[in-house]
Amino acid sequence: MRAVVPAEDPDPPFDGAHRPVKLRMLDGFRVVEDHQTLSIPLSARRVVAFVALRGRSSRAEVAGTLWPEVSDSKAQACLRTALWRLRQLTPHPLITGDETLRIAETVDVDVNTLVTAIRRVINDGECGADQGLLPTLAAMGELLPGWYDDWVLLGRERLRQLQLHALELTAQQLTCSGRYAEAIEAAMAAVRLEPLRESATRVLIEVHLAEDNVVEAIRRLEFFQRSLAGELGVEPSEELVDMVRRRQTARDPRRSVADLLRLDRGRSMAPRTTLA
Repeated sequence: MRAVVPAEDPDPPFDGAHRPVKLRMLDGFRVVEDHQTLSIPLSARRVVAFVALRGRSSRAEVAGTLWPEVSDSKAQACLRTALWRLRQLTPHPLITGDETLRIAETVDVDVNTLVTAIRRVINDGECGADQGLLPTLAAMGELLPGWYDDWVLLGRERLRQLQLHALELTAQQLTCSGRYAEAIEAAMAAVRLEPLRESATRVLIEVHLAEDNVVEAIRRLEFFQRSLAGELGVEPSEELVDMVRRRQTARDPRRSVADLLRLDRGRSMAPRTTLA
């Protein structure tokens, strides 16, 4: 008999596949079948999450990683128990395989669906906004929040890097198409995710300049300069500063980017500046 609790779990708009079981690892772990969330023991959750993130994995790898504090035989016994419990929960298998374990093809894994869509943006040049992916990228939940295993932290960082690259590329594609509001949304999401990442700030500044909002570009550059100086004691790259300087308005030549930022290459750190 399976234990279930009610759940709402809409399918992501960029996934056209229909599968009877859904594994969700963003914003928390849950397995949903027929709009009901299965109640899964913690040890079995860890097995499902590990295999979903790692892909095809040997029994020895799964057992040794999830139960490192016990002997190999005990770890294998713990794994067998976890797999047996999973089989009691649903007629649809979550994990298949004998010596090599993998997530069943009938399971829709949100992380895998998202990564597939992101790779279409990064590798194939598709626009994330046209996939319906932008809202998900801009407000994507954390992978398995509250889990601190090394394999979870690695998966979390991998997903974060893919998210950043997809947001930056989507913002650039939207800028080229003249869809500036959406481009700013994507670029701002990347900046929020990693405020000290220069490539994210550069993309946002490029959107402002494409709209001829030079003042906004200067303000963003100034804010980035202060953040770098305060957090890391470094300055923006010359390429980023030059990009804004080239678009400086000719109506007020006194308001040069160098003056606004007071960048003195002879000093080790730039002081805080104002826009006045």
